[in-house]
Amino acid sequence: MSKKKNDIDLKNIVNQKHIDFYDKTLQALELILDGYVSELKSAEFEFLEMPKNSIATIDFLISAIGKVQKGQRLALGLDNEFIANEEPEINIVEGLKKEKI
Repeated sequence: MSKKKNDIDLKNIVNQKHIDFYDKTLQALELILDGYVSELKSAEFEFLEMPKNSIATIDFLISAIGKVQKGQRLALGLDNEFIANEEPEINIVEGLKKEKI
């Protein structure tokens, strides 16, 4: 087997491990977020007066989810895909006379 083939196989294995890791991390974050939302619903405070540690926890969870999303997009190669412009091309014809059509 060639070195290039081995390198590609290793990259695929490592990349799949990253995808699996991000999937597990996302599941853990979902569990934490669900539990935290449940606690917030039963909390006895006005939301305009939410404790700073609650706000910090929400900010932490959002940041963690963003990092997982970025890692998954990188591991899955989603940022390498370019979306084709599917809008129709419009041609403008100048000097066209309705009578000559």
